[in-house]
Amino acid sequence: MAFASLGAMLLQPTLASAATHGSHHHSNAFTTDNGSTGNSNTDGTQNANGLANTDTTSNANPISSADTTSNANSLTTASGNSVSPTVANSSSLPSASLSCGQVIKESVKLSANLDCTSDGLIVGADGITINLNGHTINGPGPQSSKIGIMLATSSGVTIEGPGIISGFQAGILNTGGQNNKITNIDFTGNQIAIFNTGAKTTDIENNMMFNNAIGMASHSSQGTIFTMNMLNNNNLAGVTLVNSAGNSIDTNTIRGSNNGVFVDGQSTNNSVKTNVIMLNSGVDINNANGLPININQNSFTSNSCNTSVPDGLCLTNK
Repeated sequence: MAFASLGAMLLQPTLASAATHGSHHHSNAFTTDNGSTGNSNTDGTQNANGLANTDTTSNANPISSADTTSNANSLTTASGNSVSPTVANSSSLPSASLSCGQVIKESVKLSANLDCTSDGLIVGADGITINLNGHTINGPGPQSSKIGIMLATSSGVTIEGPGIISGFQAGILNTGGQNNKITNIDFTGNQIAIFNTGAKTTDIENNMMFNNAIGMASHSSQGTIFTMNMLNNNNLAGVTLVNSAGNSIDTNTIRGSNNGVFVDGQSTNNSVKTNVIMLNSGVDINNANGLPININQNSFTSNSCNTSVPDGLCLTNK
């Protein structure tokens, strides 16, 4: 399934290549997966990977902040049904031989690897658990338009490992749902490991994201709790927030990207704290290319990093 905004999201962090910062030099170019370079543009028109262009000013009205505790025990779906977060014991889940592109409507754990030329799995019900059970879902490649696991307006869903999702445009696409959980999964070789768009109160914890273009991308999403994840060598960015409010980026390790954490000017009231964000080639923490944090009301606290725009967002340069 093609998802036009996904390609556009890849361009957003290229805005974050900082100019010279103190004694550090940051390039205005980024390197694509095929080794080519391109310069970033503030209107988002850079299209080095042949992806859809985006106008980053198109959503002029930022969304309101989320109360990340409001859905701790239950939620109400669009149909009016109450859904509690899934707490299924993985050992009690039925094991099934699944096929690529299958719509999953009940809790299940994989019994074999999936090698897909199409989308991987599509969540078709609220309140279910999909356990990878140590298996791998392989896709046709990061330049495809395919999704590893798609949650389209599904809520109260848990996607859990151990397991690997590799070779998709997005490893997991979580769009329009709320109170979903993604945990204990390795993401590698995707354009975006986890893409949240229009989602609320997503719990993303204890995952590994390495050798993707972007680790976690949030677009118009609220109340995400992104914690205890390890991100390494995600080329463009570890984490990028676009027009997203009330999200928490807490206690993660983020290394080896052009931008460690990038927050755009329309993202407000987000908290970035107690992370290790180091050894990134452009800048470790970037608040809208140097926008003062009192403008978009984001907080950056107790982060171990070396470079930030504006200055003063790292423990080492306060």
